[in-house]
Amino acid sequence: MKIFSKPAVIAATLMLGAATSAPGWSRGGAVDLTDITWTVSDTARDAPTLRIRHEDSSSSFPLDAGEPDLERARAALGSPTQGAVAFTIDREPGLLSCSGVLDRRYEGSGDCVFAPDAAFEAGLEARGLAPKRKEDLLTMALVDADLALIDGLTRQGLPPRSIDDVIAAAALDVTPGYVAGLQSAGLSFKSIDDAVACRALGIDEAYVRGIVAAGYEPRTHDLIAMKATGVTPEYAQKINAAARN
Repeated sequence: MKIFSKPAVIAATLMLGAATSAPGWSRGGAVDLTDITWTVSDTARDAPTLRIRHEDSSSSFPLDAGEPDLERARAALGSPTQGAVAFTIDREPGLLSCSGVLDRRYEGSGDCVFAPDAAFEAGLEARGLAPKRKEDLLTMALVDADLALIDGLTRQGLPPRSIDDVIAAAALDVTPGYVAGLQSAGLSFKSIDDAVACRALGIDEAYVRGIVAAGYEPRTHDLIAMKATGVTPEYAQKINAAARN
């Protein structure tokens, strides 16, 4: 399971970078994105965190979460040897290559260069989701978005309408399986925004089934409002029972 920073940081990530003028970054010559920095710290004991920053936005990666594609970063930054250090994060949207100085184990900083992947960008274009900003591809790499996510959500009846939809779904782990579970519990979605809101509030299949079992057939917006105001299935059942008496 992906682990990312809280919604405020996710929201900042969605606004990553300034707009650029033309798509087709992987075919346009000098496509690498620079001005990216990294820091690593272990302020909480045995909980090292890697932070990637670009302009005013940042994303955080716990290095103790066991993510396979962070293994190179974890090994390099966890070295007890001081001095020059380098690592990469290789994901479907592109390759982030970082270098810098390690002051001690899990304490250091440096710079990164991001190289977008041409095949990934072509896949986005084929799905009507050509990125308008080079920074979009970096953001997609940071949240670990991939084409399988787009295709899976489309099969569930929630095709992403924009790059921002894909980024939000990936950042909050709105997977096709998550959507299918809520749908099987009796919830229907009008747009991917509903699924993102449900995930952000912690609505799961058990919660939906509990509300339905309490005698309600909520629309998605009603369910979101119930969860946001702290309505539990048990409370809903008591209210429904009282209304019948």
